[in-house]
Amino acid sequence: MTNTVTIHTGEITDSKKNSLRSKVLEILKISTVPSVLKKIIEVTEDPESEVCDLEKVIEHDQAIAARVVAVSNAVFYGFPRKINSIHQAILVLGFDMVKGLAISTTIFGGLNTRARAVLSALWGHSFEVAMASILIARKSGKVNNEIAFLAGLLHDIGRPILLQVLNKEYLEVCAFDRNCLGREREVFGADHAEVGAWFLEKSKLPEECENAIKYHHTPDECLEKTGAIPPLVEIVYLANLVVTEHKEKYALLSPVHTRILNDLKLTGEDLEKVGEEIARVRGEVRSYYD
Repeated sequence: MTNTVTIHTGEITDSKKNSLRSKVLEILKISTVPSVLKKIIEVTEDPESEVCDLEKVIEHDQAIAARVVAVSNAVFYGFPRKINSIHQAILVLGFDMVKGLAISTTIFGGLNTRARAVLSALWGHSFEVAMASILIARKSGKVNNEIAFLAGLLHDIGRPILLQVLNKEYLEVCAFDRNCLGREREVFGADHAEVGAWFLEKSKLPEECENAIKYHHTPDECLEKTGAIPPLVEIVYLANLVVTEHKEKYALLSPVHTRILNDLKLTGEDLEKVGEEIARVRGEVRSYYD
């Protein structure tokens, strides 16, 4: 009898997960993707595309255009003069980064007004994780700035996607707190980290970002399943910790936290300095995501 119950429960879980995956992947079908985002994806995936081709598409969406230019001016890029054109911004950021920004802007901004305030705060958190990811990547020397920023920016993309496909059901189960992976898995069949990885794979963004998103809370699971923890996974995990409220940090520490610090040749003091830097520029960079 016990065996029967266990098998039945597993079948239910698999069914939930498969159903959720179908809903998530439906978002990127031609009929449901906003036309500008669809065109941006097409242009960035075409090896023959040039900067002017992408510029022509982006200039038709004010929200995406503003965010691309704003992020290109972010303090950590350190350019001596202000970037004020889409063309310049694309040259600075590159096609993958622009595509990631377009996806995040669309997903985070495409919901009802009631959820928008919550998503605005979540996008702000994601932007700060992206900045922290760059700072940690620089200290470790193991990952380039662009891929670190992109993975950090998209690490929580599964949350607004779950809200989009499940609506208020998701808010009732998980009000965007930082430690709800178990509840998400139990109720929906997968957590926001796995959902984000599904979406990223379908979006054809850099493959190394997928594991960073999938395991940004659980690098120990990455080690168990793959036998290693890629530096990008380690960096985004640490960046998420750095910008998390102090009272929650210790609840989110991974069993392999010390190993990760050793892998990246970092100390707790290094992380504190990154946190201080993010706090110092927090007010200054609000314009990048307001």
